[in-house]
Amino acid sequence: MINNILNKSLEYSGNSLEELFQFKLEQSGLSKTQFEKLAGMERKSLDSILNKTSKQTDIAKLVKLGEFLEISLEDLLILHFNERPVEEIKELQDSMDITFINKFFDIKTLTSLGFIGRNDSIEQLKERICRFFEIESIYDYDIQLNEALYSRTKKTFSDKMKDFWIKSSYKYFESVNNPNEFDRKSLIELIPKIKPYTKNIENGLKTVFQALYNIGITIVFQPSLPKTQIRGATFIVNNKPCIVITDFNKNYATIWFSLIHELHHVLYDLEIIEKTSYHLSGEPDLFLIQEDRANEFASEYLFSSEKMRYIEKLIHNKVVVTKLANDCQIHPSIIYSQFQWRQSEIGNDYWGAFKDQFPNISIVTKNLNIANWNVESIKETSLKIRELLTVS
Repeated sequence: MINNILNKSLEYSGNSLEELFQFKLEQSGLSKTQFEKLAGMERKSLDSILNKTSKQTDIAKLVKLGEFLEISLEDLLILHFNERPVEEIKELQDSMDITFINKFFDIKTLTSLGFIGRNDSIEQLKERICRFFEIESIYDYDIQLNEALYSRTKKTFSDKMKDFWIKSSYKYFESVNNPNEFDRKSLIELIPKIKPYTKNIENGLKTVFQALYNIGITIVFQPSLPKTQIRGATFIVNNKPCIVITDFNKNYATIWFSLIHELHHVLYDLEIIEKTSYHLSGEPDLFLIQEDRANEFASEYLFSSEKMRYIEKLIHNKVVVTKLANDCQIHPSIIYSQFQWRQSEIGNDYWGAFKDQFPNISIVTKNLNIANWNVESIKETSLKIRELLTVS
């Protein structure tokens, strides 16, 4: 609102406050002295408002003047700030900008992620936000991006970093702008072919991402967000499904599980997601998308409960587990991960076991253009992502 008032004040070319005041005195038959007595204002204070010579405006007296002139508070402020000293307007604008940034951005966390510098000025912060999101004003972060993501659901977050994550993910997909049409039939045909690529630690994930991109599904890999449980997310951008996979728990098997989980949402929950623009997996869902069903689908697809019952008594025999993994065309870590999860459901803690059987995440991600937050701009990174996903 204040930003709108300042913009209007710069464009205003009508009567000044002093001209309106003189006209009102003539209309009411009052003298300037009579008005001062009735309003309880001294001549010096009144003149400083009318002549715009005051360094600090007495708001109470300004409002009294506005009531006498019978104009709204917004119109009063537009008239007041018109031709006020540039320093006063800049001071107010800076104050507004600082308030906005503190309200919508978690400065401490964004600093730790490398998005902003520890000693950045307000001007540097504004420039960084606008450059990263490709927006003209920091206020577009709330207006423009909210319209794209939250208008249909009125969904808002008190968690500033989650809101930042959702908006940056959306902008990545919007900027990548996958030219391929989404083909559900092709996805159904592709899913059975994915498992063997889990064995290719360095390039398997990239190859699957490329195949999915070719049938209209854009996937980006992103570091997990601090203080959240987000494993992945499915968005609808330009009427096409888009997926974010995170490195939650820094676990190789979890990445593949999350991918299959999100593909289940693409297959069966798109109608619901279209109404909400996106769905976060691992976070509470307000629209009752059945996470259990997607979890079961991913779990059974990667390594069935029947096979788990067979191997669980032999889980410490690496040779047997490796042979079974090869027979099932999956990486052995998926078996160990499934065992850990299933055991946790019955109260047994195996999370610290089999650590040497899980590949280092850095090997997986080194061939991916990651949708990170410390990059110069979303557009710059999205071009690299599109190049990575496009197969000649």
